[in-house]
Amino acid sequence: MSRVPASCPPGFLGRYIVRPGDTMFRIAQFFRTRLEALVVNNPHITNPNIIFPGDVLCVPGLIPFPCCIMLMPRVLVPVGTEASAFVHTPATGGEAVTVSATLPPPTTFGNFNIYLATVIIPEINGGPGNVLSPTQEDPSTYATTINIPLAARLTPNSRVIIEPFAEVAGISGPVILEGSLGLCR
Repeated sequence: MSRVPASCPPGFLGRYIVRPGDTMFRIAQFFRTRLEALVVNNPHITNPNIIFPGDVLCVPGLIPFPCCIMLMPRVLVPVGTEASAFVHTPATGGEAVTVSATLPPPTTFGNFNIYLATVIIPEINGGPGNVLSPTQEDPSTYATTINIPLAARLTPNSRVIIEPFAEVAGISGPVILEGSLGLCR
């Protein structure tokens, strides 16, 4: 029977499901935290040397994850313009945000040729971003994964935005879609 915490403490709001072969030490390394911190924040695991596949651990995170939020329009957008952001742990550990969107051509918003997705982390006055890559479908589905640098943490006041961008001119257009990670539950 899997052991699941009733709730997770502040700063350890992420959740991880133990897999075969996992140890608390390896999980602590994966989430870049001290073993002692992982043990203390998981009191439902009475012996940290014995964990089982299916056990759920509270892991470092200032927001609950994995989670998914919808990005909402900030300007008038064509019908069917929608996006979501999935906050998760990538295979390399840490935190990541995968953005998926159904978008019209960037030229819909002016002289732009690509879209950028950015995670705005107020505590570092900005944040990482990536180009959203389109599929061949019509309308195109765009997607990217943004790995959060080790020096930063996603917080409830972090936001995910999508904006058109002109590569040659280096000019951003208006934020067309936006979502708050404070909506993660």
